[in-house]
Amino acid sequence: MLGFILSKMQMLIFAVGIAVVALLFYDFIARVGLAQSSNTLLLTTTKKVSDQLNDDLLCSFKQTTIPDQLRVGINNTPFYYDLEFSKDILGGGENPQSVLIMRIVEHTKNTSSDKRNIIVAKSVISDASFVLIDPQFISELSGLESSYDKELISLYPRAASKSEVQASSPNAFVALKEVISGKKTVYIIPCATEKEPNNCMRNILRVGCFKLKGSSGLTNQTLIPSCFNVSTVADSSIDKTLNYSWADCQALFPEITN
Repeated sequence: MLGFILSKMQMLIFAVGIAVVALLFYDFIARVGLAQSSNTLLLTTTKKVSDQLNDDLLCSFKQTTIPDQLRVGINNTPFYYDLEFSKDILGGGENPQSVLIMRIVEHTKNTSSDKRNIIVAKSVISDASFVLIDPQFISELSGLESSYDKELISLYPRAASKSEVQASSPNAFVALKEVISGKKTVYIIPCATEKEPNNCMRNILRVGCFKLKGSSGLTNQTLIPSCFNVSTVADSSIDKTLNYSWADCQALFPEITN
């Protein structure tokens, strides 16, 4: 009888051991899959920025839509994330380098830096300046004063696909390059295309209007900076440059121009 009980206990321990090994293996597979999918997304993101830095045009931009979730594990479990952009300065003296850092971070309501689960990170080093625009500006009722040129911005694309989507839910961004007198600047402009397919073009124009706002000698006929003077018409076959002026900015974006 005792031998029978011991045999049953051994079988139970063996079964538990097998289950633990299976769970550990599944966790390993899930982590590997998450790292791979996150790395692929960041490679795409990094390329969009690098493409703007490396071409010879004075003005260029590329739009990127990001998925609302990553799929991991054998069962393709959804993983919700934030795409973060932050910037820093490398070195000092007369020729410091700018660093743009991109991260995939597990989405959580706890925004404390010591609690964040950073999955993967990549960086771009350049002599260009980086201007990060917070997604909050996507709200049509907000200006750009509190959203322009931030040290860190975070895009949560999952919010854009929910039925209760809000105006400031980004599921895409534009990397736009502007070169003035040899000085290169790359702007990261979030946008929400779920409800307005051409929101990215509209947001480029909004940033252009904001930049024009501080110009000296401003009149209604003053044109917005050429790199931001893009068409808000979705059909790309139509001429992209419509020569928007300060008068157009006042009519289209009173929350920015007032």
